[in-house]
Amino acid sequence: MKTFKMLFSVLIASTVLCSCSNDEEYSPMVASSVLNSLYVSVSDKQGEPMNSAELLSDGGFSVIEKKSKKRAKVEVRDYEGTEMLAFDVGLPDMKYMMFNEDRTEAQGTVELVMNIKGMKMPMIVNFIFTSSKDAAMFGGNGIRIKSIEYSNKTIRPTEKMGINSIRIRYDGKNTAIEPW
Repeated sequence: MKTFKMLFSVLIASTVLCSCSNDEEYSPMVASSVLNSLYVSVSDKQGEPMNSAELLSDGGFSVIEKKSKKRAKVEVRDYEGTEMLAFDVGLPDMKYMMFNEDRTEAQGTVELVMNIKGMKMPMIVNFIFTSSKDAAMFGGNGIRIKSIEYSNKTIRPTEKMGINSIRIRYDGKNTAIEPW
């Protein structure tokens, strides 16, 4: 019996040691994330929309979030008669949210890399979080996209009916983002 207890203790200790890691774990913010979808229209240097389905099928468009290392699931969706690339931006890591004193408001960021035809576009998506002071209120919190930073410029995406949208003017060199 002593041998069994000792083996069991060694097994537990080794499990605990093996589960420890120096890598930081991504722990997303817990909130109602209704406004974290992003719709992207990509146009060429003449301002003509590029074919979203073609971009996606040829591997010409992808999004990877830096912290979670997840590749966003991108789909082609119709938005007001325009084909757009749509994906959900992962929520900020809870450890890095900056809260106010009573924890009813916070700000956080998600770094992502958008890839268009081999051109990597590092972006920072800024989120804002709000919560009700009434602890009994069910569903009284939410987090949404506030702005996007790219190439030393900050824009507010166009938000309509819960959908955030941007336009990317792609020319391979001086690519710019703007509200849609």
